[in-house]
Amino acid sequence: MNTSTNSKITFRYLAIGFTGAIACMTALFIYGLAIQSQGLLVISSTIAALSGAVWSSTYASVKKKERESA
Repeated sequence: MNTSTNSKITFRYLAIGFTGAIACMTALFIYGLAIQSQGLLVISSTIAALSGAVWSSTYASVKKKERESA
């Protein structure tokens, strides 16, 4: 099994999923600014921050697993 190809695919899907989540929350944040909804601003910024934190921790664990298997 070629692990370098599998890790590239893993990183690609990892980036696509969390980038999509952060982009959606950014759009909701801008929409919340446009309609002046404080609740939408709080929820979208909180979920975007959470998505960023989960993204970075998942990336770190995948990199660590890749280093250990090499």
